[in-house]
Amino acid sequence: MAEREIRLLQIFSTLVEDHSKDFEGFVRDVEKVRYCHAPMDSQQLGRCEYALRNMEILLLTLHRCIQVGNYQGEEYEALLRTKNSWLAMKARADTCMQEIQGIIDKTYLAVHARR
Repeated sequence: MAEREIRLLQIFSTLVEDHSKDFEGFVRDVEKVRYCHAPMDSQQLGRCEYALRNMEILLLTLHRCIQVGNYQGEEYEALLRTKNSWLAMKARADTCMQEIQGIIDKTYLAVHARR
């Protein structure tokens, strides 16, 4: 693994608490649309898409940190706990997005019904 990548992963891991706050915010963005705290319009759907992409990249980077194996003991355990927490939150966001997409699909079919 390249030295630069290792350094970037180390920096990421030291900022995991900040990344966790971001991750939680991304989940909230999706939940706000799903639970009618934000309109289901193109701007909010764009935010949801942005949130999902960023959750994926954060999970991928966290997974890479764990794979590298430079962490041991409490540091390693904290990364694993964070990963498990993020996976659970991502699953919740994915469920919300599936429900949102279902509504979009039904609406599209109703509006564009074949004659």
